[in-house]
Amino acid sequence: MVLKGMKKHFYYRGIYIVLLLVLVCFGPGCNVINPHEQTPTYIHVDSFSFKYNSAVPFTTSHDIRTVWAYYNDNAIGAFDLPATFPVITNGTRHKLTLAPGIVVSGFNNNLSGYSFYTLDTSSFVPDPGKVITYVPKTSFYSTTKIQLVSNFDYGLTNLSKCGGNRDILIDTARADLFEGHGVGNISLIAVGDSSIDSTVFNYIIPYGQTAFLEFNYKSTIPFYVGMQAFESGIKSSVAYQTGVNPSANWAKFYLPLHDFIATYTGSGGYKFYFKAVLAEGQSSGVLLLDNIQIVTF
Repeated sequence: MVLKGMKKHFYYRGIYIVLLLVLVCFGPGCNVINPHEQTPTYIHVDSFSFKYNSAVPFTTSHDIRTVWAYYNDNAIGAFDLPATFPVITNGTRHKLTLAPGIVVSGFNNNLSGYSFYTLDTSSFVPDPGKVITYVPKTSFYSTTKIQLVSNFDYGLTNLSKCGGNRDILIDTARADLFEGHGVGNISLIAVGDSSIDSTVFNYIIPYGQTAFLEFNYKSTIPFYVGMQAFESGIKSSVAYQTGVNPSANWAKFYLPLHDFIATYTGSGGYKFYFKAVLAEGQSSGVLLLDNIQIVTF
């Protein structure tokens, strides 16, 4: 009987404790279920401002489409531009770092930070619930190395025809020149026309390093970009790395080179190829190129 009474005592005592916890946690002062939430400050970024860097005196054209945001070196996220994103502050140190991002190989689903572009680091005064508009700045790191293939401004294309029936020419008379005084022009004027042009020179690219081919283009026809490696007097076959869709406006293209270089060593350098063709149903078309350059560290 004593044991039975003790069991009953502990049973009612347990119910009492549970009820007490429920009353405490669901009372007006309990924040277990509904903790206090901080109101974020919102940062709005339309685009990056690209600064000229005299240590890397080449084109300032870019196609920065995303921003990678960090608060006090902690990742907030990646956002398509223009973007408005929340920042929940903690303490008095309000460091905001914004990294520019690009579209790799022309694929919108292949977004990446670009290691050659500097980060923008600033501080801000939190204003919970409000939107702060900010214009981040970037440029090439001073350690960036650029090998200019051609900007078509000095009477030389540095490209030569190696296939097809149409040449690449320098055009200085167009109303839609991109930068400088000329662009490369490949005009296909009849069904069956095509053009394959390779760089005149071989370009040395350090093995194992991040490397990109950049260029600006405007085109009414599709085209392809290829590479060829030279090693100990032997050359690889031409491997086309990507196809590029037509663009009615001047656009920027970033082509990564490191995967090809990792597969095909080229102590004798690399050549690049541009192949232009008419799409099915087209009887003519034009490809314009500018600022072809190789970017490494």
